[in-house]
Amino acid sequence: MNAMFRFHFGALELIVAVGLTLTGVLDASEAFAGFVNGNVLLFMAMFIVGAAFFDTGMAQRVGGVVTKFAKTERQLIIAVMVITGIMSGFLSNTGTAAVLIPVVLGIAAKSGFARSKLLLPLVLASAMGGNLSLIGAPGNMIAQSALQDMGLEFGFFEYAKVGLPMLIIGIIYFGLYGYKLLPDRRDDSLDADSVYSKEVDCY
Repeated sequence: MNAMFRFHFGALELIVAVGLTLTGVLDASEAFAGFVNGNVLLFMAMFIVGAAFFDTGMAQRVGGVVTKFAKTERQLIIAVMVITGIMSGFLSNTGTAAVLIPVVLGIAAKSGFARSKLLLPLVLASAMGGNLSLIGAPGNMIAQSALQDMGLEFGFFEYAKVGLPMLIIGIIYFGLYGYKLLPDRRDDSLDADSVYSKEVDCY
């Protein structure tokens, strides 16, 4: 059903573009500009990489590595934030969070720690990690498109001048003090096998 929805949504976009062209509201170059925009194509490629990360089982391997080397709750929080922050800079902060949520749920079920203490750092790290590169967040490329119309542009890692210090400070904060403030909510209805077997279709 999700695949069918994506098909209809894509067809609708084409119909709208064709309709605007035929009615004379826009010319063809304006109506189809978004389909050939380099930033849009870059964003599409990022989603393909993110989907491959989950479908090939690499996400589960990441979860296994985290649980192998991070034995305490604080170590798990730091490991989750580091991995999420780095991935968000090279994929997409929203897509990374969606892909890693089932992984973190599986880690929580396997380790016995509260899910709430791992999910909030994950979301915050994905938001901060999105400022590491041009493709880290949709807003970054929107700004890039606007600048290109004026003959300017950002470098690929120019956002990292601000985003990297923010991410490092956020990880240090949660590692030293912030983890104490995280809510401790447990749900015994989940187990590691059932969580790892779920697929998240975030695309």
